[in-house]
Amino acid sequence: MVIEAAMICIDNSEWMRNRDCAPTRFQAQYDAVFPLCRAKIQLNPENTVGVMTMDGERARVLVTPTNDLGKILGCMHAMSF
Repeated sequence: MVIEAAMICIDNSEWMRNRDCAPTRFQAQYDAVFPLCRAKIQLNPENTVGVMTMDGERARVLVTPTNDLGKILGCMHAMSF
């Protein structure tokens, strides 16, 4: 059994908030994060997933690698569109 630690990188720059398509590019990323994290953790309960954003010049870690889906969901709700 392989134990994984993954970081999900979300681009929340102004470019990704462009409303030239529905849903916005940011909304599409947002919608994909939680199911992806849940699938990773369900493969092995010891797997961990973290979430970070990349906006402009620097990256920001929202959640360090964890297997707590509540923390991941909480940080996703705190992000703005």
